[in-house]
Amino acid sequence: METPFLLAIAGVAAACVVCCGWLLRSYRRVGPGEALLIELGGGPTRVSFGSALVVRGLHRAEVLDLSVRKVVVERRGKQGLSCADGIRVDVRATFLVKVERREESVLRVAREVGCARANRVEEVQALLEERLVCALANSASTFNFDELLADRSLFIDHVMVEVGDELLGFTLERMSLGRLDQTPLDQLDPTNVLDAQGILKLTERATRLALETSGHRMQQELREQRQKMERQRGELEELRRGAELRNEEELARELERAMTEQARKN
Repeated sequence: METPFLLAIAGVAAACVVCCGWLLRSYRRVGPGEALLIELGGGPTRVSFGSALVVRGLHRAEVLDLSVRKVVVERRGKQGLSCADGIRVDVRATFLVKVERREESVLRVAREVGCARANRVEEVQALLEERLVCALANSASTFNFDELLADRSLFIDHVMVEVGDELLGFTLERMSLGRLDQTPLDQLDPTNVLDAQGILKLTERATRLALETSGHRMQQELREQRQKMERQRGELEELRRGAELRNEEELARELERAMTEQARKN
């Protein structure tokens, strides 16, 4: 009687060990910068930010990277951004985006993008670039060129507001401008209405600056001539005073000689 009982206990123990091993192998953990999505059949998808039981053949699991991605947008030449005054600018902007550590954000990215695509930086670049270019263009169109150069931070704030939450579940963390320059005139299209307006503005600006520069140069030359004349006047005054002093000394000597000669005759 003891042998079958012991065998039964051994069998139960072995089954427990096997079950424990199976459970341990099915227990899946993700890092702090990841999210685990678990789907059971056609049921709702669960999100875990730590660990969860994933049964092979029963559950479908994917990992979503929550780390920050860098999306670089550059527009130059004929693709440059048009300002409100028609002047076109070359711009290079860097956007830092990520999926927030929230269940609704993770589910939205998984639904609209897919974990596999969202985990590849080049896919994120391709997915978000057009939206970010639109935000840059819309924001630039509300500023004159001089205003953009005067306050970059205001332009950045405007772009971030323009982007808002329309990034397929991604969140815009930060934006920086690496380049913001006037597009060269030879890259503008004079048959384009906005470019033609920009060319006119730039021509007027160049003419005004040339006139101002010429005026400043003339004023500088006048100041220099005035200073030169004042120096010459001072030198002449010195010469006059010197001549007067010499004449006075000469007269004093002549008078002294005359008085000496008169005294000798007396």
